[in-house]
Amino acid sequence: MNILNALKGISGEFEIGRVLLASGGAAAIITPIAFQAADMIWHSARFDVTAWCLAYPGGLAAISGFGVFSIGNKDKAVAAARQTQAQPPLDDKGGA
Repeated sequence: MNILNALKGISGEFEIGRVLLASGGAAAIITPIAFQAADMIWHSARFDVTAWCLAYPGGLAAISGFGVFSIGNKDKAVAAARQTQAQPPLDDKGGA
């Protein structure tokens, strides 16, 4: 399994929730380094990594939590819909 398959849903197309979660994870790794470098260039290394790292993960965790919940909820609903569709229809006489 490669990373592109992990970003695709049941239908085989890219899903916005999975893409946003992957980009949020990448941003969590890349942005602290970029902000640290920018602050070192413009303000001679006065960037407070501790304060930034205490505030940033809370927001990222909230966004990721909502994303994981929505992806799981959607996949569960799709599976239930497929299962319902596979069942034989009921007739008007009450039989199966």
